[in-house]
Amino acid sequence: MPKQMFRERECIHRDDGAEGEFYNGVFYIRALQRLRADQAVQVAGKISSFFWSDAPQILVWLCHECAAELHLSDTPRAVTASRRPA
Repeated sequence: MPKQMFRERECIHRDDGAEGEFYNGVFYIRALQRLRADQAVQVAGKISSFFWSDAPQILVWLCHECAAELHLSDTPRAVTASRRPA
């Protein structure tokens, strides 16, 4: 069975040294879809872009502030448990 490869995307705050965690790309997309259109555009503008169809192979690193905007901190399954150090 081939090893599944993941690609990483991140919010703009990672370069500033903010604390954060990796989230499943599918959960990120679903969280964006729950927001109003203007909010979703604003939040998505802070994250490295990717095709939504690629979401199952994407890990999205979000600082705690961006995760809170998406209400992902309320969804424990969205956090990826096994992740190599960044």
